[in-house]
Amino acid sequence: MWMRGLISLSGAAFIAFGCVASARASGGLSDNAQAFLATVRSNFAAWDTSHKGRLTLAEIEADMQNPAIKGDAAAALAALMWGAKPSKAEPEPRSYALTDFDAIEKTLLDGQKPDRSYIATFAEGRRKVAAERRELFADKEPHLDAIRQQKDSDCYFNSAVGAIAKERPQIIVKMIRENKDGSFTVTFPGHAAEKIPAPTDAEIAAYTDSSDGLWFNVLEKAYGEIRKINPKAVTDEPLDAAALHGGSTSEIMTLLTGHNTRNILFPIKTGHPADNKLFNQIRTEVSAALDAHMAVTTGKVAHAYAVVAYDGATDMFTLHNPYDRGGQEKMPDGDGAARDEKGFFTMTTAKFVENFNNVVIEEMTTASR
Repeated sequence: MWMRGLISLSGAAFIAFGCVASARASGGLSDNAQAFLATVRSNFAAWDTSHKGRLTLAEIEADMQNPAIKGDAAAALAALMWGAKPSKAEPEPRSYALTDFDAIEKTLLDGQKPDRSYIATFAEGRRKVAAERRELFADKEPHLDAIRQQKDSDCYFNSAVGAIAKERPQIIVKMIRENKDGSFTVTFPGHAAEKIPAPTDAEIAAYTDSSDGLWFNVLEKAYGEIRKINPKAVTDEPLDAAALHGGSTSEIMTLLTGHNTRNILFPIKTGHPADNKLFNQIRTEVSAALDAHMAVTTGKVAHAYAVVAYDGATDMFTLHNPYDRGGQEKMPDGDGAARDEKGFFTMTTAKFVENFNNVVIEEMTTASR
């Protein structure tokens, strides 16, 4: 999705220890804020592997791959990684000195919010690490509605993987093998096998996760290793390459199935008016693909969705949003559709075609490499 929303730390004023200590004792910080600041301060020297007194994004990404960093330390690293990422307003990555956390603490004690959401991200990372089911497939096979996108830009991966998990989950089950040393081997069709270390606590805290086991993180980490071939996506953290640079559902469908895909553009992209011929084409081709258990995805603005069902009796499509749960799915035409607690919502063919960008349909033909 989109990276969200940082006080400039480089010029932060130093705060006398005695003042901070007395403010701490007054109970002005939340439990999560206290835990985050204490964790960073106690681990800063170990994470600063260059021993220069500044913790860089490169060091954070290297630390995130360390399986010995667990629990709160892993969640704090994930929060620092997100806080250090460049933004439009701040195009260079951040680095941190210990005094920066004094400035963050003062901001919090003053009743203000830091300009990046360190505490909320830390709290969410803590929750994810604690809740993660450490089996590969905790429910024997993967499930679309177990995937939950976080701050990442990987809706394209989530939706394509989710669509395949919905239609033919055994494809994913057969793709991943757990090794005796705790690592995993992932074999994408037409690619050499990739041996992947188990996702670390920090990676679980930072990126999209699934509530039914480690499979999604393993699959995305393997894709990140392959995607490093692209110089624009090279990174020291493989999940960064997969999760934070966007992509296409068509590429992921082909990667996982070895099949070609067909892309049908809607009026928002073509500029042509919607008509009954297009409506009937979408009804026919999408329902035929779903009947054959082929994966189907769609997109709206800059976000990807899985298309999971079509009901001819009511002329309603069912879509899955990997990010938002509950509430209203907003449409370009100003209308909305009610999402359930798992991210599913329905709409007529006309609303679908008029408000979304396209459909990508998996075909049965084998893709050439």
